[in-house]
Amino acid sequence: MAFSLDKIFTTRTALPSNGGITEIEPIAALKPYIRCFWTYKRGTCAMKTRIIPDCCADIIINLDDESAGFVGMCFDSFFAENVSTVFGIRFYAWSVPRFARTNAVRSYGFDSNPQNLFYKFTDFKDSIIEAKNTAQRVELSQKYFLELLDESCDSDVMNCLYTAIKCNGSISIHELSRSMAVSRRTLERKFMQNIGVSPKSIIELIRYQLLWQDCISSNFCAHDLVDKFGYYDQAHMYNDFKKYHGIGLGDAWQEYFKLSHFYNTTF
Repeated sequence: MAFSLDKIFTTRTALPSNGGITEIEPIAALKPYIRCFWTYKRGTCAMKTRIIPDCCADIIINLDDESAGFVGMCFDSFFAENVSTVFGIRFYAWSVPRFARTNAVRSYGFDSNPQNLFYKFTDFKDSIIEAKNTAQRVELSQKYFLELLDESCDSDVMNCLYTAIKCNGSISIHELSRSMAVSRRTLERKFMQNIGVSPKSIIELIRYQLLWQDCISSNFCAHDLVDKFGYYDQAHMYNDFKKYHGIGLGDAWQEYFKLSHFYNTTF
């Protein structure tokens, strides 16, 4: 069975400036692989929604024009406008190969046709569009992905991810490869084949996610976080955070708590 990294690492998949996104947890058998099913309704809110890097990839089905796309993992925050009604399936990036017919590297970083990645996707998409409500769409999705699921995984990749999470993303690739008894070159090749990015890139993204989660879970102390996440100093931490989030740590904290009453996603 694949490692259940969701037991120790659950991403914050969207940070809203206004809301409009609703997330639904999958059944237990899919939780290690699928972060959530989600909906985004046209006209729910007038403002844009800030989307942050989340170590995930998405299938997005537009219920208005009946189109669909697969979007790989992103490394920059961006704003999404509430212009369409969509239904989405959000995977942990390392879980995509458990369902897809091709390596994740072929679909990373750009929109791709899910029909080329997932078996009988067109039939699945049509059933989602024809469904009467979100509950039916979730039920259809769970049945479809359970049938596709291949629980085999690359143990070196999963062990590295587990170690990186337990170390708060504060570990070098050299240290990882040594602890795994796998050469750095082999490790990088395996990450590209299974996730579509280098181990360094996703470990840094894990650190950003864990840092953000600490910041919104309590009254954080910057000095403590610098030490916990292995930054050189506060400036290093703030710059690294802003690289992913788009705004500074203080501004992000204020934005989140000022507008959190609009947020209808369960963390």
